[in-house]
Amino acid sequence: MAVSQAFTDVKSIKPNTRDYSEYGASYFEDGIIYCSNSRTNLVVSKQNSDDQAFYDIYFYSLSGKKTNTSFNILDTIINTSYNEGTISATENIIAFSRNYKVKKFTSKTKTNVGIFFCLKKDSIWSSLVPFPFNDENYNFGHPSLSQDGKTLYFSSDMLGGFGGYDIYKSNFENEKWSTPINLGDTINSPGSDLYPFIHSSGRLFFSTNYYDSTKTFDVYYSDFIDSVWSKPFRLSEPINTKYNDFAFICDNTTENGYFSSDRKGTDDIYQFFSTLPAFETCDTMIERNYCYHFEEAKTVNLDTIPGIYEWVFSDSTKVRSEQADHCFSGPGSYQVTLNMLDTDAVFVQTIATYDIAIEDPVEPYIICSDTVKIGQETSFDASKTNLPGKKIEQYVWIFSDKKKFVGSTITRFFDKPGTYTINLGVTFDKDEKGNVQKMCVFRDIVVE
Repeated sequence: MAVSQAFTDVKSIKPNTRDYSEYGASYFEDGIIYCSNSRTNLVVSKQNSDDQAFYDIYFYSLSGKKTNTSFNILDTIINTSYNEGTISATENIIAFSRNYKVKKFTSKTKTNVGIFFCLKKDSIWSSLVPFPFNDENYNFGHPSLSQDGKTLYFSSDMLGGFGGYDIYKSNFENEKWSTPINLGDTINSPGSDLYPFIHSSGRLFFSTNYYDSTKTFDVYYSDFIDSVWSKPFRLSEPINTKYNDFAFICDNTTENGYFSSDRKGTDDIYQFFSTLPAFETCDTMIERNYCYHFEEAKTVNLDTIPGIYEWVFSDSTKVRSEQADHCFSGPGSYQVTLNMLDTDAVFVQTIATYDIAIEDPVEPYIICSDTVKIGQETSFDASKTNLPGKKIEQYVWIFSDKKKFVGSTITRFFDKPGTYTINLGVTFDKDEKGNVQKMCVFRDIVVE
């Protein structure tokens, strides 16, 4: 039974520090925003009960720009002398967590966190608005906004959950946030379930410490199918390790993104990316057809001249009829002859001769069943790929359920019914500019 292969690499990002923590990246304009307790000044005005500087929210440009005007404005609104936690941003709304304010603060003061919003209207970021269901007796944190900003996912230790922290969601309806709904015991465990990230596809990523015997956090995901959350699936290495791995985000392709981990001692942010080549476009695979229909317009009217028509194919097949259907064995050069026989089946004359050249389309080619059963091990074969004169370097299989494989022949099984799209990409010879050439096709398979 084949297991999907992981083709992912990770690297530490530049803002990480040796002695302080950076975590909780979120996309914002041309970069990411994240949390850190690094000392930006020689004098830190406040420390928490662990003698660490408080967390603030920072911006890191991915485009090389040194500053970001929008974030410079947000910095003055969001960051305070209290802890600011993980953040989620859309074009016009930002959600983040922060300690509730207390009248008298000391280094031993412990306060819970709530969720706050910052809204943009007419290109201006407003002052903060608290989430209406914040409760200073509990923690409300790790907000994640849907792409349209209409749904908020978050974690909380409020009463009524299944474990230490559960994941909830609230919808923005009729200009207000709805009462939070617990996502249920498929998502939430007897442990702590934190750092939700709702992907543009509707897939929910989150971290939990329940399933690992060491009680460290790993990243899982679940899909919302037919109004039910699917059983969470654990991401493989190098994203998950024996250390705490959390605060996962990714782009629309799910091939690239960021997550946080304490694998080197302190919390750091890591970028992950696919090591497989990207296939920007895939064409519909052209099915190979070796079957033809034959008829001759210049045939003799047998009502006036009695006789029999006989089609003779170069593979020795013969068909006695005015018209014929024939399937050849594959590409190649073939000859087809139409003879006329008398009523005793004796040759009279040759009416026509055809030379036929059959060529396969120049493309990668997928050989597989049209329909398979759930749990059935299924083979996928690319050995009939036709790229004349090209030296193929790699075959890359990418399925619509995000499973990936390499090799000219692979096997896998499906655990859910539905129609799956199979993408087969190949890389081959470098062009005159030194770039590896690529070609990709797709077809569907039905799982029952």
